[in-house]
Amino acid sequence: MEPLNLTLPGGIAVSGIQNKPTSSQVTSPTSRPLIVAFHGGSYECHYYDADAQHTAKILSDTYGIPFISLDRPDYGGTSSVLPVPEGSSFPIEEGKRMHEHIFPALWTQHGVPNGCSCLIILCHSLGSMAGIVAAALHSEEDKPSYPLGGLIFSGLADKHQSGLDSPFPEPNVRSYLFRYPVQGKDSMMFRPGTVDPSILDQSERLNAPIPLPEMTSLYEYWIHNWKQDWAHRVRVPVMYALPGQDCFFESTTENARQTMAAFINSSRVEGGLILGAPHCMELSHWSQGWYARCFGFALECAAYAALSAQGRGQW
Repeated sequence: MEPLNLTLPGGIAVSGIQNKPTSSQVTSPTSRPLIVAFHGGSYECHYYDADAQHTAKILSDTYGIPFISLDRPDYGGTSSVLPVPEGSSFPIEEGKRMHEHIFPALWTQHGVPNGCSCLIILCHSLGSMAGIVAAALHSEEDKPSYPLGGLIFSGLADKHQSGLDSPFPEPNVRSYLFRYPVQGKDSMMFRPGTVDPSILDQSERLNAPIPLPEMTSLYEYWIHNWKQDWAHRVRVPVMYALPGQDCFFESTTENARQTMAAFINSSRVEGGLILGAPHCMELSHWSQGWYARCFGFALECAAYAALSAQGRGQW
């Protein structure tokens, strides 16, 4: 994929990568989604374009769907959301920035020129917190500045595994960032037999320092408040996946069901437990299967968005 850089009002910088495929006869211009993805904690935008096999580019090219992968705040060249205002939290501020500034700019610059009918959020792990916040904020606007067609997320769930919330690591990059040692990180993210050994050659390149305020916000705010503060406010379709061998959350069918059940006002909710998959499905043997589901869901949402724009759609 090619580099992407934005400069938004207020001097906000956003970095990432993009794939702009040539038009495909497979999809109609009126039903083409713009997919905007953002990574989880301790990764960066190339998570969605790790190598020739583990990439969203394959299906982006196949279906002629523009795909953008962003560096989230405090990653790559994207501006920080710190300091977090009193009474708020890291994912709240991140989700606000996505909804108020980044998504409108991407829609204007990439969605409209490519004839897309809607924007689809695709996010992983800690990045899913901001995705849910942004989708909730969008659902409450009478005249949103971009058409959100759906939310896809994985690697985040209602119940986390015990013992993961303490002790938090000390910063080892600047005053508030922590970089995981690659070997230990890989053994945590991937279970034996779940990945092609060649993907581990990309681990150092994909490894990025995680903002500790982001890490602590999961346990200090998100797991206690996400359902009553955010999930019930989402109205767009939701597709969800809980990896069957997740390293952070309880990998059970019941946990997946409880997570999906939180979206009580969403027009459509589907998903479940992905048997055997590790936390980072996009880098595993499940990569292209998961991407196929994501792009299929996005195409369905885009078709409905195009129909709704004609005043004919209803869930």
